[in-house]
Amino acid sequence: MDWEQIWRQHWQEIYRFIAYRVSDRQEAEDLTQETFLRAIRTEARYIENNDNIVGLLKTIARNLIIDKWRSSKKTNNQVPLEMEFAISSPEKGPEEEVVQMDEVRRALSLLNEEQQQVITYRLLRGFSVKDTAELLGKSESSIKTTQFRAIEMIRKILTRTGGMDYGYSRR
Repeated sequence: MDWEQIWRQHWQEIYRFIAYRVSDRQEAEDLTQETFLRAIRTEARYIENNDNIVGLLKTIARNLIIDKWRSSKKTNNQVPLEMEFAISSPEKGPEEEVVQMDEVRRALSLLNEEQQQVITYRLLRGFSVKDTAELLGKSESSIKTTQFRAIEMIRKILTRTGGMDYGYSRR
């Protein structure tokens, strides 16, 4: 494999993939570099599957991020999951939107890791069910089920805490 060419073609995409999930630019740069180094070191394992190099790089990056989150959870209980889907409304002021974002972040932090990943890939990043399943090594039906359960859990948490209606029907 021509790693220099792969780097030139895909480093920005991998960097953005990582930067979206971590809070620090320097950390994103370091993890991007480590992603490519791991791919190069383990090239022999992936020679026959080089048709989806971006998928491979994103999988390595995702695993590095998970490792980072797990190690930071030991010292910090905050889940580093940036939420970008607060629904803007013309009636809401900036203060209300900040409160809404805090409530959504809190609700998401109460989900298990798999549910957080599925919500991040499917709803925040816009990945298809198929792509999400490939990235997480799960079946498509498992992704759909996990997404449904995660949304139900968020709805229950927000309802319990007096959170907002996000356009989902309540049962």
